[in-house]
Amino acid sequence: MELIRNHLEVLAEFLKPRMDFLNCHMVDYLTKDHWNTFIPLDIRNELNTSDDLIKAKQIFWNQFNGDYLKACGFPAITKHIQIMKRYRLDALPGACMALDDLKFAFNACLKQTRLRMPELMSTKKCHEVEIASAVVASLCAVVASKNSLPSLDQVAVVDAGDGKGYLSSRVALEHGIKVLGVDSNEGHTASAEQRRDRLKKKVRGAVKRSNLNNDDYFTTMLQDTNRVELNYKTTTKLIDFETDLIELVNGQFPDSSSSHFCLAGLHTCGNLGPNCLRLFHQNRHINALCNVGCCYHLLVEEFVHDRYYNQDKIKDNPGFGFPMSDCLRDKGFFLARNVRNMAGESLERSAVNQEDPSDKLGYRAMLQLVLRELKADEDSQVGKMKCKDFLDYTRKSLKRLQIDDSPISDEYLTDMEEKFEVELKQLKVFYLYRMTYAPVVEGLVLLDRLLYLKERGYDNSFLVKLFDPVVSPRCYSILAFK
Repeated sequence: MELIRNHLEVLAEFLKPRMDFLNCHMVDYLTKDHWNTFIPLDIRNELNTSDDLIKAKQIFWNQFNGDYLKACGFPAITKHIQIMKRYRLDALPGACMALDDLKFAFNACLKQTRLRMPELMSTKKCHEVEIASAVVASLCAVVASKNSLPSLDQVAVVDAGDGKGYLSSRVALEHGIKVLGVDSNEGHTASAEQRRDRLKKKVRGAVKRSNLNNDDYFTTMLQDTNRVELNYKTTTKLIDFETDLIELVNGQFPDSSSSHFCLAGLHTCGNLGPNCLRLFHQNRHINALCNVGCCYHLLVEEFVHDRYYNQDKIKDNPGFGFPMSDCLRDKGFFLARNVRNMAGESLERSAVNQEDPSDKLGYRAMLQLVLRELKADEDSQVGKMKCKDFLDYTRKSLKRLQIDDSPISDEYLTDMEEKFEVELKQLKVFYLYRMTYAPVVEGLVLLDRLLYLKERGYDNSFLVKLFDPVVSPRCYSILAFK
């Protein structure tokens, strides 16, 4: 526990003096001169021409290529990247576990994904489900072993935030474990049931394709594909601190002999992730946990108020999602909205795909100048906007905001775009520079959750890198068992 606490405190101390920078908003990039305010002088001195700015983007896109960094000729940018790497989860000793290490630790309880069944899923979801379903099944085997249960029939899975049932249906199908998918959205529940029914028709082809025709388990399944439906049920329910998961499971599986439970969640949005950890702690019947969080922007923080938080979503996010650990709560530590938004950025995917920041970031920053010129509310939220160019973006934005645009001519807007040509190129480098902090912030959020479990005595709690971050950016899972 002390190691995790130390890592968390190091990240908190590293981020705290940089919070003004991390919480700056891109809409204020021009009006508040973010480039000169937040980019260190030594880096600015390396970026004197448009060609330098183009090369800087290439450096950020190649930051995982050590040879490229050594030869790039921009020592200040390279130094910054190397410093940021020290604060990422995979660079902190003992902070997280690799998937191969987890498989080794499962030992005799390890369950494998044998069924190749990419139907009805995207490439990303298929990658996640094939790995996560085996991990959840292995956790169930651990629970059975540690409690001397005769079989997995005594263990059931509750999938929190089930969505379309990708994970839960796979666990039920491939491993024969009873799974209850719980989601607060009726539409998601209906979609999950429809997908389950469609999935049954794909089983025979998947078994043949996976060369499992002679496997006893799958041979029996092919004789009665309704076993998928018998093992996987869904219900619509908002999971909160008062939720009786055991009652829910028994209601859906009245003949079940399950007495022990694994609480799973693949990309639990906002507060649902933290609340799953709390349920694991509060409910003695939940023996294991596998939780992959996402949507940090939907977290409700205890020590800062988010005035832009969608009030309609408050009811779906009971309690506080950050911080969880006593360590950060005692400090009154907070992130705030823009930092949480940034934590969801994908550094690896951006680098591999060489993703150029959207031109709309610059359009919105220039719109802020237009709003100031018109003496309009500069806190106005425009939202997503389809547009051809800056002129089109501005006209549509002002119309959406119900602001009279007649004082602003097309020539004025065209001249503005030409005037800030260099600044707009700098903005894209600024965005990529700021993105290097994203994995550090995410690491802080995840270590805070892990420490919450450690503080409550769960020594068998771990942070595991389950997925390829290029394929699935939210690649870390909290695993625990009692």
